[in-house]
Amino acid sequence: MGFFDARRVYTHMSDFDKEAERQRLREKYERDETKRRSTQRMSELLLKGATMTNKHCDNCGDPLFRYEGQVFCPTCQAEGQAAANADQDAEQAAEAAVEADESEAEAEANANETAASAGSTEAADETRRDPTGANGRAAAPTRTRTAGEREATERRAPREVAGDVTAARESLVRTLTWAAERAESTDDPRRATEYLTAAREAAEAISALDR
Repeated sequence: MGFFDARRVYTHMSDFDKEAERQRLREKYERDETKRRSTQRMSELLLKGATMTNKHCDNCGDPLFRYEGQVFCPTCQAEGQAAANADQDAEQAAEAAVEADESEAEAEANANETAASAGSTEAADETRRDPTGANGRAAAPTRTRTAGEREATERRAPREVAGDVTAARESLVRTLTWAAERAESTDDPRRATEYLTAAREAAEAISALDR
């Protein structure tokens, strides 16, 4: 192998190593983001008054929560809700597209009808002819109505947050204690970091409630 061939091989390997490192960083970021969302969901549930049980989900291994008499896994529930929302958004987008097409067709028909009426008026009385104003008045209400329909389709109901503050604080204290004990007992540095993060989130939520 010549000098130039060796340099090409080295350059190719360097590019491969860089791409592998970028892929590793992307995967790490996705894992960290998933953990952050899971911790955020747990904090929101605790603030609503939900309590964390000692049981764990058979599917993902996350703690199970009890709220209003129901025991559930917030992680698996969120994934199922995300899939349902995706289907609903796709259906609403299709309905909005159909409504937009119908509104555009209606606007075009109104414009053609107004233009024909204006032409007849122009032939009867030249001095009163104003086709530009007629077309402008006919098209504007349709465009306004179409925009209103699209805005109505895209609106989402705001999320309601409720829960007893005292119960939420007690639950947060239990979560903080649980996470701190798990972090102290585990030998896995990565798991310890996760438990400490959960404990810090719970402590911050408690501090916010105490203000």
